[in-house]
Amino acid sequence: MRFNRKILNNHDRHLLIFLNQVHLLHWLIFINLQLFAGSKEKWQEWIAKANLLETSFYVGDTSNLDAKQLFSTAAELSHKPLDQFLREFGRFIAPNLISQFSNYIDKKWDLFDFLEHTEEYIHKEVRNQIPGTNPPVLHSMRLDKDKVSIHYISHLKICAFAEGLIEKAADVYNEKITISQPKCMLKGDLECEILVTRNISEVS
Repeated sequence: MRFNRKILNNHDRHLLIFLNQVHLLHWLIFINLQLFAGSKEKWQEWIAKANLLETSFYVGDTSNLDAKQLFSTAAELSHKPLDQFLREFGRFIAPNLISQFSNYIDKKWDLFDFLEHTEEYIHKEVRNQIPGTNPPVLHSMRLDKDKVSIHYISHLKICAFAEGLIEKAADVYNEKITISQPKCMLKGDLECEILVTRNISEVS
C-alpha cells in the first residue's frame, strides 16, 4: 500500500517526529484532522487546548482517550456541537480513506455493496496488516438491494463521524440516501445501529 508523503512537506520537525510514533490508521486520521483544521495555527491551538502537545497517539485505550479529548476540544473551539463537528469531519475524510484503501474496494460495487463489505474487506485487512490497530467493529446486513443495516461498536462512540463518512461515500457513488439510527451507544444502547436507505424517488 502506497501513501502520499507529500502531505507532510509543510510540517515542522516536531510534527514529523510526532508522526513517526503513530500507527498507520491513526496516522491517516491525524493527518486529515490537521487538514480539516484549515491552518497550522488552528491545529496547534486544538492540540494545545487539549493538552496533547507532548503526547502521542497510540493504538489502544490511551489513543481512544486522546482522540475523544481532541475531538471535543476542536469542536468547542470551532463553536460547533460535537456531533456536527464529527459529521463534518467524516464527510471531509471519506474521499481520502476511500482512495487510500481502493485496493480493497471492488470497482463493480455500488454504495450498498461498499457498506456491506467494509468490515470484511477493509477493516479485516487493516487489522491483519497493522497489529494492534482497532478500527470500529461493523456488522453489516443487506436488508434488500436498497437498504443496509450497520451495527457499529466503538470505544470512541463517534457514530456521527460514521454517518458523515456514509453521507460523503454516497456522494462519491452518486447515490441519494436517508440515514436513521434506531440504536445509539450515546443513548445507552450496547451498539449503534445505522440504517442506510436508497431514496428511490430521487434515482434518475
